Amino acid sequence: MPSANHAAPPPTDPPAVRRGPVATVAPVAPIDSTYTYLVPDELADTVRPGARIEVPMGPRGRPTEAFCVDVSEGPWETTLRPVSRVLDARLLLSRTLLELGRWISRYYAAPLGPTLKAMLPAGVRGSAGLRVVRYVHVGEPLGDGKPTGPRQARVLALLADESPRRMDDLCAAAGCTPAVVRALAAAGRVRLEARREEPRESPAAPRQLEEPTFELNLDQRHAIDRILAMQSEAAFRVAVLFGVTGSGKTEVYVRAIRAAIAAGRQAIMLVPEIALTTQTVQRLSHRFERVAVLHSSMSDATRARCWSALAEHRIDLVIGTRSAVFAPCPKLGLIVVDEEQEGSFKNLAAPRYHTRDVAVKRAQLEGIPIVLGSATPSLETWHNVGRQPHFELLRLPRRVRGLPLPRVELIDMRAEHRERRGVHLLSRRLEERLAETLNRREQAVLLINRRGFASFLFCPACRTPLVCPNCSVQMVLHVTSGVAICHYCHERVVVPTRCPMAGCAGHFVRFGIGTQRVEAEIAEIFPTARVARLDSDAMHRPGDYARVLGDFEARRLDVLVGTQMVAKGLDFPFVSLVGVVTADTALAMSDFRASERTFQLVLQVAGRSGRADTGGEVVVQTFSAELPMIQRAVQHDYEGFAQAELAARRKAKLPPFTRLARIVVSDPLRTRASKAAESLARSVGDTLGKYVRGAEVFPPQPCSIERIRNQYRFEVLLRFAGGGSMLKALDVLRAAKALRAAARSIIVDVDPVALQ
Repeated sequence: MPSANHAAPPPTDPPAVRRGPVATVAPVAPIDSTYTYLVPDELADTVRPGARIEVPMGPRGRPTEAFCVDVSEGPWETTLRPVSRVLDARLLLSRTLLELGRWISRYYAAPLGPTLKAMLPAGVRGSAGLRVVRYVHVGEPLGDGKPTGPRQARVLALLADESPRRMDDLCAAAGCTPAVVRALAAAGRVRLEARREEPRESPAAPRQLEEPTFELNLDQRHAIDRILAMQSEAAFRVAVLFGVTGSGKTEVYVRAIRAAIAAGRQAIMLVPEIALTTQTVQRLSHRFERVAVLHSSMSDATRARCWSALAEHRIDLVIGTRSAVFAPCPKLGLIVVDEEQEGSFKNLAAPRYHTRDVAVKRAQLEGIPIVLGSATPSLETWHNVGRQPHFELLRLPRRVRGLPLPRVELIDMRAEHRERRGVHLLSRRLEERLAETLNRREQAVLLINRRGFASFLFCPACRTPLVCPNCSVQMVLHVTSGVAICHYCHERVVVPTRCPMAGCAGHFVRFGIGTQRVEAEIAEIFPTARVARLDSDAMHRPGDYARVLGDFEARRLDVLVGTQMVAKGLDFPFVSLVGVVTADTALAMSDFRASERTFQLVLQVAGRSGRADTGGEVVVQTFSAELPMIQRAVQHDYEGFAQAELAARRKAKLPPFTRLARIVVSDPLRTRASKAAESLARSVGDTLGKYVRGAEVFPPQPCSIERIRNQYRFEVLLRFAGGGSMLKALDVLRAAKALRAAARSIIVDVDPVALQ
């Protein structure tokens, strides 16, 4: 008891409980939780779900960017902190996009705030491209209120008819300078207001739209009729457009998009590569009046202006890569995903979403059809066609105008090397075919899915390769710059003239091949040929893709050498020869999808040939000619490959018959990374053992590339019987905070497309 000499402290009153609007807020921070804030009266009209706001966080009330995800009327205590301010004049996320963000956050086990931030271009969040525009309002007169001159009188007369007016428009109409208006403002006769607005765009010159003269074949007509029927139903459907290369899938897309626009709707078309975006935009801009493009190489200001035009329905069709799936189309009527099988649709930064799957989910939320097009559908999509009632298969089994598929010739490079002296990247048959093609003044595309000149440098004296100092991978020689480059951390090392190992001093020998070496060999064999390289090393600026593709299309180039980006969707009528320099690159990866990638790459690049009356042929060089996926690719037999590969996947309990989640633990110290992975695996296993049945937790092991950017990497693989059990398991793990470990970095990758 308190002593008589010291009065007891007064009792603490409990916080008063009141009722009013409260906001559920997702902070843009690595915090996997939402918080509740009071909505003050002055912000009641602007704090809405989807708004970007600022709230105080932490004991010191640090101003933090956040998203309002819900507003409700309910009880709150006086201790509830209020929202500080709304950051944008307009609502950035519609209810549908907000719901899509919630789904991404849950499915891919990512915090909600950073997920919503990733859905918005940086330029939109930062008001990029906006300029300060001054507006003039009628003010309150001072003194006798009489203007001092005729120009001031004209300004006031114009404002009497219309107020407010832009300063530049008003001065032009009154025939005066801004100084006249500022003098009126000083006298109180007018009031000036500064607004941030997009710059005015000059009216675009009218374009002559072009329509192709060819007739649709019966397969195309049937596919279009089915997609149009789905659009008229105004319901969620997935049309899988399975067509051989050159079968006219793009024309089916165009007719479906046109129907959506005619109904007053908008459309999104997703492509996997910027190079494809370039050619697609060039061609579709001749078919549609209001077309825009969205991809990561655009400036912030350009992306922000495109985003605004879409939100205001000044654009009917947007074409883009991954981020275009979040385009703010208020009247979305159709989504098209071209080359849906491509792994580049997977986002490699948190949230690690797959664009195709997000597009399907958005179509479901919007209640609209989506078209997934490919000559080699992913096995997940092919499997869904037979299982999911909302999936429908549409076939295009023939090329347009009855053109034949290209002839494919398989070259066993093991026999080639036995019969021929020296090191040759091109087989004798490929050299012969290339010479014939150049003599006919036709074009060729050569694929080698590896950048650089030599894939590794090796000292034969001490048997030591040149390895990246930051990663457990060998460095690749690039002769154009004279350096060896790591393709993971981008470390650049000048190649030493002698081996740096103590007591060795041997000379490095170049092994392996890349696009630069192929380009050099072609230039040596065919010195008059005009050759260009299309890979990420040669493409330094966004305009480089358009320049090279434009030169090739205009026949200013004879041979195009490139990585996998030349295999996807590009359409050049004068390409009569395609050469696959080595079809085995993907098979060297320790990944269960290696066979699928190899098959898709060979079949897709073969389809670049013979798209006109000149006919086409393909030469595929391989050291594994006997493998089934190589044999089926040269026979254009997708369904045979899919049947055999799905049977093997089912037996091995691999996707699409199961679902995978991969947790990668990284740290600069190998022992710490290993222990953290072991601790996390135990925690995950114990948690799932209590609440989820049928989940498998595999013991941690080093990643196939153990060290990247000086971070040692260990993986914990989780396998589930289906999507429902995986979603439940991730919910449980996040609620139990089991996805944590004492390491520098933890990555959760749901439905991984690569296990490196």
